[in-house]
Amino acid sequence: MPGMKAKRGRRTGASDIVDVSLDPETKRKLEALADERHHGNVSAMITEMTADAARRAAFRRAWAWYGGPEPTDAERKAIDAELAEGWALARKHARKKPRRKSAA
Repeated sequence: MPGMKAKRGRRTGASDIVDVSLDPETKRKLEALADERHHGNVSAMITEMTADAARRAAFRRAWAWYGGPEPTDAERKAIDAELAEGWALARKHARKKPRRKSAA
């Protein structure tokens, strides 16, 4: 049809919008966490929470496959602390990239 413009495509990386019903207290808590961790960006907070939930679900599946009982909170904290210590040590001893000598 003459005079009609083609629809503009969505930008790369555009997000989908979803409706979620929350009770007022949960909404306040979510917004407070978002203020604390993501400068008020509730979407970023939900993304972080989803990634954490997916990681925990994968851990539960792996632990079930392993055949043992699920670790207690204390055992989980000890595992997390050991992993954090290992990563800190790895970063400390990571090979540094050699610097190029300037021609000055």
